[in-house]
Amino acid sequence: MRKFLFVILLLAQISFSQSIYDNGKCIRSKNFSEKERLLNFPFSKSKQIKVISLKNKTEGFTGVELMRHINSIVLGKDIFKPEYYDETATLNTEQINKLTDIVFNFTYTRLPHEFVDTMCYMPRNAILFLDSNNKIIAYLEICFGCDHYKSSDKRLNIGEYCTTKYDMLKSIFEESNIKYGISIVD
Repeated sequence: MRKFLFVILLLAQISFSQSIYDNGKCIRSKNFSEKERLLNFPFSKSKQIKVISLKNKTEGFTGVELMRHINSIVLGKDIFKPEYYDETATLNTEQINKLTDIVFNFTYTRLPHEFVDTMCYMPRNAILFLDSNNKIIAYLEICFGCDHYKSSDKRLNIGEYCTTKYDMLKSIFEESNIKYGISIVD
């Protein structure tokens, strides 16, 4: 009887340990339409969505200048200035649809994937949401190196975490010909 219980516990542990690596895979779990997704802030208020990269111009930790810049933005008042960034691109309708699909319709396979904070946050990229007057109304600052982000608003996030979600987001930057922080990291 003891051997039987030991085997059962061993099998359960092996099964659980394998599922830890599988549970974070991204799957389409919802089917919100494009129209439904665009009703959410800041998509509902945006006239343009920009993807950008910003390299440090001075010595210091990678990402510091982007963090300083993002922190200095006065939402709804500061106008987007493309000359400030190293690379910029405006998302087209198809890319916006892809972005909202990733955020609202994809989630993890099973239980939420837990990960350890690696303390590597060095953002090189961001998504900026602009109103009809070219003013920045929201942003997502992103570190593709450690799969973390910072948002300007609690209503704006990347959705539920799953292991390939950042790769999916990264593909939008690649399609937009943004290289720094994507294919070039330093």
